[in-house]
Amino acid sequence: MVVTDFDGTIYSRKGSIHPRDLRTLTELEAGEIIRVIATGRSMESLYRVMDPAFPVDYVVFSSGAGVFDLKRQKLLRRTVFSAAETGRICGRLMELKIDFMVHHPIPDNHFFHYFQHGGENPDFVHRLDLYRDYAMDFDWNEIQKLEATQFVVIMPPQEDFYEVLEEEFRDVSIIWSTSPLDHASRWIELFPEGAHKGTGVAWLADELRIPSEKVMVVGNDFNDIHMLEWSVNSFVVENAPEELKSRFENVAGVEKGGFSMAVERWLQRLKTMDEGA
Repeated sequence: MVVTDFDGTIYSRKGSIHPRDLRTLTELEAGEIIRVIATGRSMESLYRVMDPAFPVDYVVFSSGAGVFDLKRQKLLRRTVFSAAETGRICGRLMELKIDFMVHHPIPDNHFFHYFQHGGENPDFVHRLDLYRDYAMDFDWNEIQKLEATQFVVIMPPQEDFYEVLEEEFRDVSIIWSTSPLDHASRWIELFPEGAHKGTGVAWLADELRIPSEKVMVVGNDFNDIHMLEWSVNSFVVENAPEELKSRFENVAGVEKGGFSMAVERWLQRLKTMDEGA
């Protein structure tokens, strides 16, 4: 099974996928290798830039909160916060004067309520404008009944509440990444405990009865860390942060077909392993 992050790993800032990577994904099907995208995007957001006929088999979306069978167009797995947990987290984030969005349960997790405390936060406004059709004013009556998929906290580059949130919400899965919009702000996502790309990928591999040593993973940012750590065959593209590049095997950048390079190396090792068995 081959697993790749989407934005910054096979999908570039220019809004394109390297032709070599598209060929590789198509060729993998002929080799009977399962192809998986693991993305922070919701399915609705992914469909904005990817056709449902794209050559992959499964999508681990919303940073592991959901797993989707792309060929059968079937939701396989989802996680949510209880309504009580949603209300508790919302209340504390508001007390901390943190800007956040709280997303509805899958499959409607592209809809969200938003809270902004009034400070300057251009990237928050950018995301709000980008998904204006799905944005709703903060409504406590509805929030108290909402089983949320996730919270998205957006911090300006000069602010950092990651450690504060880790301390506040020890029973929550907290994932951060660099903003895909301004490439400078920090996005911190809160999910139910244990929900992240690593558990989503591990669950899918288990369902398909594929041993972990026969799964490879490619990523580019800190929201990929759990699946990179889970796999023994992990790669990061050249445009990844130095901290990740120092920990995992490096391949070419997103605009130079790094995904394909990783696949080629892994297939060669897999062949050697099978020959030696």
